[in-house]
Amino acid sequence: MKKILNALFLTLLAVFTFSSCSDVPAPYDILGEGDVPGLTGDGSKDNPYTVSDLKAKADGTTVAWVQAYIVAGIKSSTDMSISSENDVVFGTQPTGVKATAFLIADDRGESDYKNCSAVNLSGKTAGCSEVKAALNLVDNATTPLPRLVTLKGTLVKNTWGLPGLKEVTTAILEDGTIIGEGGDEPTPPVGGVTFFEESFASDKGTFTIEDKTRPTKVSEIWKWESYTPETGGTASKYMKASAYISATEKEASESWLISPVVNLTKATKASLTFEHAHKFCGDPAKELTIWVKESTASDWTQATIPTYGTNQDWKFVSSGNIDLASYIGKNIQFAFKYISTTSNVGTWEVKNVKIVGEGEGGGPVDPDPTEGKLIFTEKYGSDVDANILTATTAISSFTHWDNSYSYSATTADIRAIAHRTPDNTTETKKVNNIWFPASKSAEFVISGINIAGHTKFIVAYEVASNVYATTETDNLNNLKLTLNEKEVTPISKEVIGNGKVSGIFHEMQVEISVAGIDNSTLKFSTNGTDNKFGIRLYNIRLYAVDGEGGGTDPEQPGDKVYTSNITLPESTNTDANKASGGKVIIKETEYPILKLGTSSALGFWSSPMLQAGVSKLSFYAVGWKAKTGQLTVVIENGGTFEGGETSKVISLVGNDGATGNSPFTITPADTDFYEYTMTGITASTTIKFTTEGATSDKRAIILGINIK
Repeated sequence: MKKILNALFLTLLAVFTFSSCSDVPAPYDILGEGDVPGLTGDGSKDNPYTVSDLKAKADGTTVAWVQAYIVAGIKSSTDMSISSENDVVFGTQPTGVKATAFLIADDRGESDYKNCSAVNLSGKTAGCSEVKAALNLVDNATTPLPRLVTLKGTLVKNTWGLPGLKEVTTAILEDGTIIGEGGDEPTPPVGGVTFFEESFASDKGTFTIEDKTRPTKVSEIWKWESYTPETGGTASKYMKASAYISATEKEASESWLISPVVNLTKATKASLTFEHAHKFCGDPAKELTIWVKESTASDWTQATIPTYGTNQDWKFVSSGNIDLASYIGKNIQFAFKYISTTSNVGTWEVKNVKIVGEGEGGGPVDPDPTEGKLIFTEKYGSDVDANILTATTAISSFTHWDNSYSYSATTADIRAIAHRTPDNTTETKKVNNIWFPASKSAEFVISGINIAGHTKFIVAYEVASNVYATTETDNLNNLKLTLNEKEVTPISKEVIGNGKVSGIFHEMQVEISVAGIDNSTLKFSTNGTDNKFGIRLYNIRLYAVDGEGGGTDPEQPGDKVYTSNITLPESTNTDANKASGGKVIIKETEYPILKLGTSSALGFWSSPMLQAGVSKLSFYAVGWKAKTGQLTVVIENGGTFEGGETSKVISLVGNDGATGNSPFTITPADTDFYEYTMTGITASTTIKFTTEGATSDKRAIILGINIK
């Protein structure tokens, strides 16, 4: 009867509320005494799930927010699972309970454990230890129950015999205090379109393996494996990483399992999930990691794996949803990075890898860029059999070029070799290739290329090292690229000899931003120190990928622009300095941002080094919704603001759109724009943005950072 009356009361209250007020609750509005969450949430921080929602949504992978009351502890004598009311302790200050778990409920007066969910505090993910310290019922016995909390964790079907939460990384207390990882929003599970899927049912699929450091006694770190339990049953098939030698012999290693390029160009939402098991690691969160990058980028960005296993058994667990919001609209790659140390040599098993989401398309893409304009392809006439060389030839004497550019070389020459690749190491058909001799500085130059009007390019090419013995290791990024005097070092790609053949060609790509002219020059070069084995170059392709004048930005006030002319962080995952990237939407157009801090933790970020002599800094900056913040801008490593100061302190006004998660929809005011004159700037100068000194909310959003 009581529940029926409560339900009627809530219904009447809802009718009254929505007929008399249209205000939306603030993100941290806390329920009053005796209130029960009356609306089903969506799992976000602003609209968290209830315990009832949790029970319905629990699937072992969803990471979400749940708001409820801590109402009971689990008796210390309870073994793994609650089986009756005798296994739990209700009351204002329960004693004789575990420090690793408690029960939560929607009703602050709940006394039936069957209406509760369990919260497991024994997580390994960053933030879990802080949450456990703040909420466990043993060390916080003087804090009376019921206690209202909002928790971020993985929704599981069974922990301590009940649906509940594991890997709880963040807690918001009743007074708004944030414990753990802070206010970053977990990504709700997205579905509808499978953009990529690899179960590893028969082999490594289209993934590639790069051993950065491999002990000589270990023949391979990543390998495909199938295991059938001795007791019988279905075989488990997965990719396995291990640098194990013996119990007494441990060596450092690093190996990457890298995905093919995945097409997210028409995705609107996407998240990566996989199942994994691991054992014998020292710190799984440091030794077993996931990394993501745009397919044409050189640098990888680490993403957070929400859930790890116990490190004590071989039970596969879901990783949880890994948000790929920063890569929507792009072609991407992701990689599993395994390391071992001289102290700990773990084993990592991975299977059932998926990228799912909303939008169109999906699947791996051709390694060549599909967007942009192809300027040229140069294979040195290899598509015609009659052009294949039978002897080493000087560049100046070669006549079978595919294009009418000017070609020159220093030390390098051209010769033919079988076109062996990682997928076909026995190929016998030969191709012409540029040879950069071992232990010598050499270069190959193509000039007279008309790329006027373009400013962003992709250079794709095939490169091979002459490593042969299994003890020989080389890095293919020892071949440098220069376009119009802008030199770029490709992403690291180490290769190891297989003891069978040398000269295996690998596909490489680099992205270069530089002004194109009608007589541009592309140069490939090596130095004698790094090039220890000799390098071969084949199949050069140049693309312009900055479009051809399509579209304009929304009208912006005068010289004030929302785009930035320096590189900002791309990942929306907060780094160790509480800084991240993201987007804002202004007049239906997205712009990159720098996001600093959380409600309680300051954030800071330093720009790339500036160009000597620049004299103008401008940007937009806003504070969090309904909050007052502070941003300090500091010139470091040379130079001052006009007047001799090295720092500027700005009081931030909260913007109504600065709430929730990226992308933020905001309308900057003229008063949100800041512009400063600088003097004495050197090539070592950087600009630091920090919320240090803010007395209350420590968040800031900065965009349109321009340095001229």
